[in-house]
Amino acid sequence: MSATPLYIRSAAQISLQSPLSDDWLTSPRAVVGDYVRAVDPNFRDHLSGSSSRRMGLVLKRAVTVAQQVLSEAGLDRPEAIVVGTGLGCVESTEKFLEALCRTGETLLGPTHFMQSTHNTIASAIAIHTSCHGYNITFSHKAVSFDLALHDAALWLLSEGRTDAFVGAFDEVTPTYHVLLRRMGFVGRDGQVACGEAAAGFLLSTESDRALCRLLAQSVCRATGSGEAAERLSDFLSAHNLTAADIDVVVSGINGYAPHDEAYDQLCRYVCPQVPVVAYKQVFGECYSAPALGFYVACRLLQHDAIPHHLFSSAVSVAPIRPTHILYINHSQSTDYAFALLQRI
Repeated sequence: MSATPLYIRSAAQISLQSPLSDDWLTSPRAVVGDYVRAVDPNFRDHLSGSSSRRMGLVLKRAVTVAQQVLSEAGLDRPEAIVVGTGLGCVESTEKFLEALCRTGETLLGPTHFMQSTHNTIASAIAIHTSCHGYNITFSHKAVSFDLALHDAALWLLSEGRTDAFVGAFDEVTPTYHVLLRRMGFVGRDGQVACGEAAAGFLLSTESDRALCRLLAQSVCRATGSGEAAERLSDFLSAHNLTAADIDVVVSGINGYAPHDEAYDQLCRYVCPQVPVVAYKQVFGECYSAPALGFYVACRLLQHDAIPHHLFSSAVSVAPIRPTHILYINHSQSTDYAFALLQRI
């Protein structure tokens, strides 16, 4: 990444926790069951009635999150919109397919079809913020957000660009949850609940009222734990940091041992003495959950403290005022994403 500094100026989330709020830091909602829907705000406080009626649930969440992010940053519109999503507007896709079967492929209304495509989310944000700039969607399962963040950072490092909205959004309907269980993505032994995620950020070259600084971010492939550890070591070295400089690791562990082994090996090989934060025990698992992990890292640096309930083990950890946080995500132990965030 270029020497041009990048900052996270604002962030917002709708998830299993209280929406558009940081109550999860001090009084997290208990997550009970293996499948839990997100807690939505009162959309009438954020969207007009006519707009709300035309949008599916994930679109309402995305537009509401984007408006909150822009409001916190004091902006009316971003210069660019970059979105990650696992499967896009699942609810609208299901309604389109149900109508297709019910009517025998005749008399189909266009709305659900138009809203079923993955890039509908980024388009809806653009329409409601009057953003006519760069607009792109990444749909690569559990690394969708990381690729969106990486692309937004590269776009911003071009001359004369100031800010970009970056987000990740996924809804999980009951039917979709059944499919995810059959795929083995959720519902495995010891795994956290399957949830939903809507998280957004304003990535900027300006530090005004910023939550934290994004020092670096990288997405790579690795064929084994040894290669992944080498990539992570090189990532830290490239920015003149060692494990001793990292105060905490924000990890995507979810309770399923084969999935968590990749994180355990990375931490054991590269930063064995660094405490680990496990955000999925609070926010659940879905393809866009990594965006909530990044959100957690930003808020921990902003609030200058880490609540004990976020640590991955019951071992007592001394109070930490983090200066550097390392965010780690992986998909199927082959696609890895790293990000370094710094307190301002």
